[in-house]
Amino acid sequence: MEKSVPEIAYNENQSLRIEVLNFEELYGRLLQSKKDHNPFAVHKIEFYLILVVTKHTYTHFADFKSYKLTPGSAIFIAKNQIHHFSEGLKNTEGFAIIFSSLFTEKLHSISAKFKINRLFNYHIESPIIHQSEMGADTLVNISAKLYDEFNFNNNFGKLEILRALLQVLFLKAERAKSLRSISYIKPHWVEIFSAFKSLLEKNYTKTRNSKDYASKLFISYKLLNDIVKKLSGKTAKAFIDNFVTMEIKRLLAASSLSVKEISYETGFDEPSNLVKFFKKNTNTTPNKFRQQ
Repeated sequence: MEKSVPEIAYNENQSLRIEVLNFEELYGRLLQSKKDHNPFAVHKIEFYLILVVTKHTYTHFADFKSYKLTPGSAIFIAKNQIHHFSEGLKNTEGFAIIFSSLFTEKLHSISAKFKINRLFNYHIESPIIHQSEMGADTLVNISAKLYDEFNFNNNFGKLEILRALLQVLFLKAERAKSLRSISYIKPHWVEIFSAFKSLLEKNYTKTRNSKDYASKLFISYKLLNDIVKKLSGKTAKAFIDNFVTMEIKRLLAASSLSVKEISYETGFDEPSNLVKFFKKNTNTTPNKFRQQ
């Protein structure tokens, strides 16, 4: 077992900052990567990943939840999210779109849209879109075009074409998501929520007090609480507790750290305080969760 959750960086040798593979190629790549980490066990990625199934069914795992993808389904795995593949990938057909944040920063025409979209904000909604939600539309054709362009032997305008095609995929997926999303979400709410989440990722070991985060964001505690509740369905305190609980779960599931070490790693003064916190939020103990 690894000492801590493996963090997989983007392949910086990929000059385009984007790769498009079919599932057969992806599975071969995963087998090669076993030398460094096990892609079929929990790990964190430092880039974005989209999987689109075209034939058969496939089950993917993200944050200890399983998601079944059928033909036409797509799952969006965010940067810094933990996930893992399943062996069913080798019996499924589809496309994998892998890209770094540097690639999306160049999408000038939808930069504002990308900041507020719901595609990779798994704290607000499910990371999966099914074909039934697409109506007469589909993500399969645009994924196939991305694959063809990525492998096209003429490099003239390749980067710009790939960006344009990915933009179309984003907008198609965003359109499908908008039909099931909360209609009264305001763009600046998502911006504040995203800033809050970023602060939480950096500071949760120092403070779990929601009022501290409101102060850092220069907004009132009431406004922060209202926004978090409207977007996630949880109060700011409950959201923070859920976030910290997930971090503890990640370390329990994918590291050999003791409960005592994890308590200090996640900002608890005493192991007993972590055990009490974890049991309150999961109805089980850290050791029992690890055994499961």
